[in-house]
Amino acid sequence: MLIDFRATNVLSLRDEQWISFSAVEPSSDSVRPTNVRRYGHRVSVTPVVGIDGANGSGKTNVLTALRLMRDTILRSGSRESRQNQPRRIPFALYPRHAGEPSYYQIDIVTDDIQYSYGFGIDDERVVREWLHAYPDGRQEIWLEREGDHSRFPEAEPDTEEFDRIRDFRSDELVVSVAARWNHYVFRPVYDWFRINLWLISPDQDFSQRLVYTQQMVLRDNTVRERIAGLLVAADLGITDIEAPAIGDDEVRLVRRGDGQSVTIELGSESRGTQRWFALLGPLLDAFDRGTTVLVDELDASLHPILAEAIIRMFESTDSNPHDAQMMFTAYDAALLMNKRLLRGDPHTDHNQIWLTEKGNNGATELVPLNSYNLPSNENNDLAQRYFLGRYGGIPVASPNDIARELRARRSEP
Repeated sequence: MLIDFRATNVLSLRDEQWISFSAVEPSSDSVRPTNVRRYGHRVSVTPVVGIDGANGSGKTNVLTALRLMRDTILRSGSRESRQNQPRRIPFALYPRHAGEPSYYQIDIVTDDIQYSYGFGIDDERVVREWLHAYPDGRQEIWLEREGDHSRFPEAEPDTEEFDRIRDFRSDELVVSVAARWNHYVFRPVYDWFRINLWLISPDQDFSQRLVYTQQMVLRDNTVRERIAGLLVAADLGITDIEAPAIGDDEVRLVRRGDGQSVTIELGSESRGTQRWFALLGPLLDAFDRGTTVLVDELDASLHPILAEAIIRMFESTDSNPHDAQMMFTAYDAALLMNKRLLRGDPHTDHNQIWLTEKGNNGATELVPLNSYNLPSNENNDLAQRYFLGRYGGIPVASPNDIARELRARRSEP
């Protein structure tokens, strides 16, 4: 499970920005307990975190930064990392930052052990890397690296294996080198990145997800029935998925007709139906394996009821028994500010709503909603207060400002 993520000098995240799934103590049925303790309290983890903010404020960059961390770990030292692949994307609007390192840090729980792993890289080399583990709640330093010098003070090193791991280049991550040797100390962290993160964006990977879900349906009747049930529940007029014939490579949906059922190829369906279908494969995969999905613009081309249904699926232990998590961005403030779905006020012990603000310097600031001094009235309309600008995260320009600008531009010679 993902607990915290931090990034510095990555994309529009100039200064260190932090986002967290953690809760001090369980306060709702959806919060999942862990064996991790912080400051004497057991840490619980929420399955869903949502990010809102104005266009261009950096919502997507938060998700992309986590994906960039993953890609750096998986490509480190490979031929791919040295061929036309940028090592990093630093903050571009302040020249001094282009030459400074970019830093990432993540706190996760895997196999009932908490790990805190991070690294700093510049355009040429790894400047720092660290891995701390908490196998019994006490911090153990398993890796500390400064440039080309590394040490493993509490990692129970085996001489022969650690001699191999110490043979790394200045541009390689130790965790990635250790994974190539299948070293038991570092492999769990590497594997968490390898199998646990899928960034879903509305258009960039749509075709990939559509093919992925179709393949799931065509090769597994149980999956076909589960996805058919979710299509029916979405009230799209679909009643089933046709059982594929041997060798068939095209999914056909069954629709209600005039007194009869009609079979229609998926490619002939509306964009909204295809988007819902393409999303279901990765979601079921996450629920089955307990992985983390990063969904950019959850509400893009989806009815608000379907977006709400996805959040509820993650929060339900019935549909999500293996503690899958979702970090998502959305434009629909009503979705994020719905107190029946997500918690974000200071009167609870955890926060599921984060806002992005971009200052005059172009840098993104990520702020938890519960850091604002909200009234304790349970009937307080969070969405209304959000649109009034009480919490930031909305464009400064009004619709009238934009309309006037368009008229002015149209009248120019």
